[in-house]
Amino acid sequence: MEISGLCNICGKPSVLFTCILCGTLVCRNCFDIKHNVCIKCHVKS
Repeated sequence: MEISGLCNICGKPSVLFTCILCGTLVCRNCFDIKHNVCIKCHVKS
């Protein structure tokens, strides 16, 4: 199921992904697909 809306990191309208660590909805540019986490959580780990 695709979810579309505004990215919670950059604010751009897009299809959104959910970070498995924090639950934030983010666009493809703000999401690390390999690790299924947003860029904020990827930087922390």
